[in-house]
Amino acid sequence: MNSRRDPLDVALEALPREVAPTRDLWAGIEAEIAGPSPVVRRPSSALWMRLAAGVVLVIASSLTTYVITRQIVQENVLQAQRATEMHQPVVPAMPASFAQQALGAEYLQARAALDAEFQRQVATLPPVTRAKLERNLADLRRAASEISATLAEHPSHPLLQELLLSTYQSELALLGSVTDMNVPVLTSSPSETRL
Repeated sequence: MNSRRDPLDVALEALPREVAPTRDLWAGIEAEIAGPSPVVRRPSSALWMRLAAGVVLVIASSLTTYVITRQIVQENVLQAQRATEMHQPVVPAMPASFAQQALGAEYLQARAALDAEFQRQVATLPPVTRAKLERNLADLRRAASEISATLAEHPSHPLLQELLLSTYQSELALLGSVTDMNVPVLTSSPSETRL
């Protein structure tokens, strides 16, 4: 056999197999397991600085969003006003005529009162809404004018008569939708459609 032994093995064999602790360690272990006693800590100045920075960041981002949104809305309103001014022809209110005959003084008075109230109410609306309503009214009046002109050439055409009556009813409905007035609605009777 090999008479020469490893010095590490010799040093390990020389160590004692059991070592008794010099003091009782269990009290310290139990204290570590239980954890430290709760200590009330006051917020440090670093915490206050972080909170203040967060508040400043929220306020700055809110103000930036408000300013940008307001500019975009103002630009949209200006564009809508310009588009309305450029593309909206002025169509004067025409007296309603139905196959060369007036629809009656009562209708004309109600329509004039309704138109005046419509103009007063529309002036209080936002520019974009006002532009849409005025454009719709101008389209209806233009259509009524064109149908009346065609009806003058073909006075006994029943489809044109119904179309003109429907256009007048749509105009009154639009005028009445903006106002709170009750407007007499035109109804077609068989005698009116065969003028």
